Amino acid sequence: MVLLPWEPFQDPADAWDTLQGKNGEPQTEQRPDGVSEQDWRIIQRCKKELKRKVQAWKQITNDTVTNNHTQTKKGMIYQITFPWTEAQLHSQEFGAEWLTKAFHAAGTIPLDNRVSKIVAQGQYKITTGNNGGKFLFEVEYEKPDETLHTKLFAKIPHSMDKETMSDRLSSSVNKQPAELWEINSSRLLEATLPVKIPRFYFGDISNETSNWILITEQVPFHDPSPSDFAGKTRNTPKQQLAPYQIEGPYDKCMDWTLRGDPAEYYLALVRCGTRMGALSKAGKLGDPKLVTKHFENREDVPLEAYGMRPENTGQPANMLTPKINMGIEFFSSVASVLYPSFCSDSSWQDKFRATLFKLNAYSAEFQYWLHADNDYVCMTHQNMNVDNAYFWRSEKGELDLGVFDWGGMGSRSIGFKLWWWLYCGEFDDIDANMDKYLDCMVDTYYEFCGLKLDKEVLRMMFVLTALTQMFGLLAAIGQIYRMCPKKEFASIKDRYDPRIGENINGKSTLRLYLQVMNTVCRMVQDWKADEVVDEFERRLCDALKISKKDESTMKP
Repeated sequence: MVLLPWEPFQDPADAWDTLQGKNGEPQTEQRPDGVSEQDWRIIQRCKKELKRKVQAWKQITNDTVTNNHTQTKKGMIYQITFPWTEAQLHSQEFGAEWLTKAFHAAGTIPLDNRVSKIVAQGQYKITTGNNGGKFLFEVEYEKPDETLHTKLFAKIPHSMDKETMSDRLSSSVNKQPAELWEINSSRLLEATLPVKIPRFYFGDISNETSNWILITEQVPFHDPSPSDFAGKTRNTPKQQLAPYQIEGPYDKCMDWTLRGDPAEYYLALVRCGTRMGALSKAGKLGDPKLVTKHFENREDVPLEAYGMRPENTGQPANMLTPKINMGIEFFSSVASVLYPSFCSDSSWQDKFRATLFKLNAYSAEFQYWLHADNDYVCMTHQNMNVDNAYFWRSEKGELDLGVFDWGGMGSRSIGFKLWWWLYCGEFDDIDANMDKYLDCMVDTYYEFCGLKLDKEVLRMMFVLTALTQMFGLLAAIGQIYRMCPKKEFASIKDRYDPRIGENINGKSTLRLYLQVMNTVCRMVQDWKADEVVDEFERRLCDALKISKKDESTMKP
């Protein structure tokens, strides 16, 4: 049997019927005709895992990570200790014996087989993605089995070293428990997700230390060597691969490396993410009562939980002001070569300030508005960018994809998620194709769950979500200067300068921050984002029958 990592085990729209049984009747233990032994093993494993009792995540603080990250504790899922660095996996404490125990606990290899050997595979250093470390390794099994992968991939937390400490704290604390949701996506939904994902082998996390590990099959990229970070090949034609050869890996904010029109890739991502959300809405990812308790869920959140009030519900205005001023200085002076000339106009700067101050004042209200209509709330991938997918083409040249990096999986506003699927694209491409993306979302959602979303409501959600990201980007300007000292920008001529165009400390963070701030600035100018905020305010106040907030309280 040839393992094709891009082939779902069956028609994903019918996956839940196979898992649960037709007409809601429990599925028997007998493998149905047309389902391979390998796929049946995955189906049975997911059924068992959905019934596993796992203690609910307890919120942690920076101190939890700082004080406990060197400790070895049992995972909250399988109740065994686990490695969280590459060196530990290969150590005597863990190694092949531990890997066998882990795979047996997860039900991913037969109990009569074991891992007999682990071999490091360090010829490629994986640098894509910003939420964890990654490494490759190979295994040998005591009983060779063509249904088991020997080339494996591990994802682990960033270390608490100086260069990656802020990233570790951000992912482990600010985004908690995103790593648990990522593990659960593979552990629980591998059989029913309407898209191919790398085969799950093991994953666990400690609530006491925030350490975690996820082990899956390797995606067999055709050319896994590092991407062209400096943009040297952005004007050269891209060679098409043979059918089913996997492209990439791609990285964020480098769409010139894609082997085709970026719009084709983003349309594929939008359709994939929307289909997933619609099928979850239709109950096709599994029993909603069992599934949703393992992920974030913003459905049916009561109005009073959002903390709305007549006063400012965002950052205190006197705290936001210096961040906005620092951002304007960055756009118009420090890094002006990277930003449109209008960023230096006082009229644009005034509009930029007023737009952010107003949206900030409605922070709680915005979150309520995003999730007030359950039709727009569904469970799907949080951050489906080109670096979180792997692409191939059929014999007819049709683009298809698989997906990984499931941190943030859960039920939230699909308009909110649309921004996080597209935000790393080039603004010109987003601008030219936005109506196509919105139409794709509306049509796909209706096709798979029968609900008709309003295209203009989705557009508003998209724009407002983009503006809310700017709050975090402005707060990160100090981090930008740590990655590229402020004085260096005077000699930077364009975005492709290696000092800002290449990955820093193995992460695309700097390149991403610079590009996305540019996109949002252009949305304020070209898309009249200030008017979108005004319209949101009007709709919100009309719906809740409340008065607009006093603008004098929005500013210091």
